[in-house]
Amino acid sequence: MSDIVDKSEWLIEASLQNSLRKVRQTERLFGNGRCLFCDEAGPHDRLFCDVDCRNDFEREQGALRRAGK
Repeated sequence: MSDIVDKSEWLIEASLQNSLRKVRQTERLFGNGRCLFCDEAGPHDRLFCDVDCRNDFEREQGALRRAGK
């Protein structure tokens, strides 16, 4: 019985470490007063001017990741 528990603990730990590694490798974005997608001026604390730009940016980044870029 302890073999099953040990194996599941190992799998959980491996999954957690893999997730942490992915998060640490993710580039962090910071607001600079301009929308990161359309470059329109806006508040310094916001990354995007609206939800549409955010969605388009995420869609574009996903396509780039899938393409290996």
